[in-house]
Amino acid sequence: MYFRNKLSITILFIGLLGAQSVFNAYGLGMSISTHHTASAGAGSIGLVPSFYPGVSLDNPATWPGLNFSYVSGSYGNRSIGIGKNGNRNYGNGFDKIQFVIPIKNRFAIGLSLKPVNDHNAYFKTDSTRMNFQGRDIIFNKEFRSGGGILAGSFGISLPMNDRMGFGLSFDRLFGSSRDEETLILDSVHYRLFNIKTYSGSTFSLNFAGKFYDERDIMVTGYARISMTGEPISGTQYQFDLFEDKNDNYSFDTDDYPATIGVDTIDVSNIYAPSSFSIGLNAGFKNDLNIFGEFQLWNDQATNGNYSSIYTDQIGSKTHLGGGVIKFGKMGARSWQDRITMRLGTFKESYVLKNSGRKINENGISVGIGFKFAATGNQLDIAYRTGSRFMTKDYKESIQEFTIGLSLGDIWFLRRRAKQ
Repeated sequence: MYFRNKLSITILFIGLLGAQSVFNAYGLGMSISTHHTASAGAGSIGLVPSFYPGVSLDNPATWPGLNFSYVSGSYGNRSIGIGKNGNRNYGNGFDKIQFVIPIKNRFAIGLSLKPVNDHNAYFKTDSTRMNFQGRDIIFNKEFRSGGGILAGSFGISLPMNDRMGFGLSFDRLFGSSRDEETLILDSVHYRLFNIKTYSGSTFSLNFAGKFYDERDIMVTGYARISMTGEPISGTQYQFDLFEDKNDNYSFDTDDYPATIGVDTIDVSNIYAPSSFSIGLNAGFKNDLNIFGEFQLWNDQATNGNYSSIYTDQIGSKTHLGGGVIKFGKMGARSWQDRITMRLGTFKESYVLKNSGRKINENGISVGIGFKFAATGNQLDIAYRTGSRFMTKDYKESIQEFTIGLSLGDIWFLRRRAKQ
């Protein structure tokens, strides 16, 4: 493709569900590492405790440590800047919606809805002038992708012994996306696009264990193994080239020609993620916690004919991160003592399947959480900043602001009779 011809790329100021990134044009785009605001504030992948002492809402094995049932939601606003010109684009949307019920401090069940990948990309080539039969024509190309995969998740937590817990989660993957290539001749748009639908499933085994517990320090370990149950399959609809006369990004009766052909293609085994993650957390008596996490992620899909804007896709990823969390106390009289402080740093490296090139991402994050009301309600705020780059190629600067609200209630407890 002519991306390889060293043409400069200009990012347009368009905000959709997610901020636009050049790197999201590879395959199904970048996988999302964190979903809950509490995890985002610590730069965590959600394995170690970040919401409450001993509890991560992203790790089912830790849910029995909750004192209340929670309805929780996280909403993020992101901006991405490309290159030295500093052009930025913005996007926002829900990161996760979740419902968790602990049962008798031993079991727990939960439901959630979350995005799995970020497929939003929009960029264009520089304009080119040519002379055709004595007439100057200006043309360029634009590329756009959007949508992606969502996961509806069910999780359950079971005790293994008095020092270790086990969690199982099942994700039903679904969604759709659109890839579009547009040729612009003297401000007239000629569009060629694909629409894809997705269906598949994954599941995860989660572990949480207590390794060392003395008066001044407690060391806990966490692990997660994620595998594909049913590789992503679906249907791809390929639309013929048409002139978008009313410039509304879709084909209708005002466009030319009046009818266009659509090829329907069944696709299978285009996305089959698996991962292994481990984490350690050291908790001190003053509620100060220090943690570290490591993850290996891999896409084991065997279908190499998946079409996207770039003729390549992400094959693997590694994550390394760590940070510090100072948990607030629910029953503290002073409001300052009910504040949770989070600070983290992380490094991620993506490897492309065909070319072997790497996309590197480095970042730091900060967050706060505030507990209020008698049932453990919590407001969390997180800010992340960092950079994403490919060697001798594009570089992006990332800023992300996330806010989450978790409302607690009492379930599976017998109400006291009125006196």
